[in-house]
Amino acid sequence: MTFMHGDLISRAKTVLSGSNRPKNVFLRRAVSDAYYATFHALALLCADHLVGVSKRNTGAWRRVYRGLEHGKAKSEFQRGDVRAMNPAIGRIGAAFIQLQEERHSADYDPVSALRRRSDVKPLITLAETAIDDIESLPSELCQELAAILLIKVRA
Repeated sequence: MTFMHGDLISRAKTVLSGSNRPKNVFLRRAVSDAYYATFHALALLCADHLVGVSKRNTGAWRRVYRGLEHGKAKSEFQRGDVRAMNPAIGRIGAAFIQLQEERHSADYDPVSALRRRSDVKPLITLAETAIDDIESLPSELCQELAAILLIKVRA
């Protein structure tokens, strides 16, 4: 089964090919795709580790997948204790935050700083590295990270 994050990275990379200078809108779309690829890789981690890979066709799995919120994930990744859980989680968190900020700029700033492929390529690479880190996390850390990203702690 192919998941969205792989397709989004592939689409983002299309802006890196070709000999003509890409239009600004395509550079912006590539940044957005890189962020969303990382976001969907995290959503997949959450659903697979809290509901189970074998239950991907269930409503519960879809509900957990869709339960990941952009703002909550950013807030949790800003916490020092979360970043310190594991070096890979620290890298994932830093990448997620940077990519989210870059996406906001690409999607909403009318005067984009994106001018050439070289402005976008490092962000796509950052997303790919974060996704590799997500996919390499040990199962027990995946489950803990999923719970942190999805569940609000009550005092």
